[in-house]
Amino acid sequence: EVLYPDLDKYEGHQGEMMMENIRAAMATDRLTAAGLPAETFSPRFTYHGYRYMEISGIDHPLPLDDVRGIVISSVDRFASSFTSSDPSLNRLWENIKSSMRANFISVPTDCPQRNERLGWSGDIEVFSPSALMMADCGEFLRRQLTALRDCQRPDGRFPDVAPTGVGFGGVLWGSAGITIPVECYLHYGDTSFIAENYEAMKRYIDYIEEKCIDHETGILRQFYQWGDLCDWLSPEDERNDKSLVWEAYFIKDLTNMEKAATALGKDDDAVCFRSRKDQRLRFFNDTYIDPSTGKTRFSAYDKKREGSLVDTQTSYLLPYLLGIVDEAIAPRFRENMLASVRRSNIANGNIECGPHSLMTGFIGTAVALPALSAADAPDDAYAMLLNHGYPSWLYSVDQGATTIWERLNSYTHTDGFGSNNRMNSFNHYSFGAVAKWLISGCLGIERRDDSPGFKEFNLRPVADLRPGGLESASGHFDSPYGRIGSSWKRTDDRIDYDFEVPANTTATLYLPDGTIRSLAPGHHHYSHKIDRQP
Repeated sequence: EVLYPDLDKYEGHQGEMMMENIRAAMATDRLTAAGLPAETFSPRFTYHGYRYMEISGIDHPLPLDDVRGIVISSVDRFASSFTSSDPSLNRLWENIKSSMRANFISVPTDCPQRNERLGWSGDIEVFSPSALMMADCGEFLRRQLTALRDCQRPDGRFPDVAPTGVGFGGVLWGSAGITIPVECYLHYGDTSFIAENYEAMKRYIDYIEEKCIDHETGILRQFYQWGDLCDWLSPEDERNDKSLVWEAYFIKDLTNMEKAATALGKDDDAVCFRSRKDQRLRFFNDTYIDPSTGKTRFSAYDKKREGSLVDTQTSYLLPYLLGIVDEAIAPRFRENMLASVRRSNIANGNIECGPHSLMTGFIGTAVALPALSAADAPDDAYAMLLNHGYPSWLYSVDQGATTIWERLNSYTHTDGFGSNNRMNSFNHYSFGAVAKWLISGCLGIERRDDSPGFKEFNLRPVADLRPGGLESASGHFDSPYGRIGSSWKRTDDRIDYDFEVPANTTATLYLPDGTIRSLAPGHHHYSHKIDRQP
């Protein structure tokens, strides 16, 4: 994947392939030549995720034209595009595409190179909404749902990895068994995704309630063991209350179960799930939010820190986006969330990170920009998206990334691979979950959950109005009804918009100047003056 850089710490290895992170993967193909004038070899029954390859054991280097890489993937074409006035942002989009292509091969793997290549449920849980916007991968995800059901334990727990059933993670990983079928249903308007999985989804909810909740305290505690993951790879995850994030996800699961039951006409089930959700909502607000400040606080899950403030980005972003916070305290909660984004933060290891740093891990990163959009804070969303400091999406781009990395600092020009060569993947799509916001937030191509399948949808573009900010963005999404196009361009004191609405659909347009219109199929152009307060 990478070469040793020209740093003193790698003396004698500069320019060689760094193989430590491949670990025990059998990444070498060996050929015994038959002695013919010309021979051709291609690996069989395997594939390799790589950026560099080395050929040895021959007298002279092979001509470059004699070596060919064959790309294999379950993604045969992409259903969306994105481009902007920022080359680094465009590179990020291409990196997400590359990581999706390399990891969607029969199974949605975490990485295509090292000795894993496993269908980790947490990775696809956070990435599936982006995956559906990027490619027509419904049947690919249906196959993975079959694997999740096949590996579901008798007590209802979904596997952390499918189809092997191994791994670790916990309720955030198992939630894939509920998130993916509901996302597929809302994306395509096809109830078969939830019908096929409904009974398995119900068993999973029962498992959480029976096995993972302390019935004396009500806290979703899992098992107090290593492997009960929280916001995996967040630079400040050590300061999270795991049970807060788990609880928010359980409420998300109950909300999705209510949607699934309603769509299948199971009204009694829908009422039941709504009631259970309301109970957990009250518990969340009473337990995890300080009523006097609106800040997140530790529960009895962590007895040493019980009552002290959590105050991390993910602890605000996730509940806010999910609509968990009581209406009375929501304004203070919102201000605390924005403060956590606007201030400098201290990462694990006592590393200072500047304003608008991405302090989130796999879970929080997927909701960061959508939450800021929901909070009507587009300036903060763009400041975070276009940040080049560590940690940020574009920090990896500046370090030469051509794919999405497992860690935002998997490699740096100054420190190489740090001190963690082995636990390091340069092709992990999880942090690429920002792709959905680029389409649905920046371009504004927004699904309506009350009209699954994009027969009716919203166009709600969010232009960057900051001085010196993004000047333009354009792209499309190929919906089940045809291509939806959206673009905006900022010039001087005006913004111009262009939209394409496919046949047999209706779009509702929302513009920052207050414009709300119903758009029929065809091309539409709008322009309005930028009204910025000093």
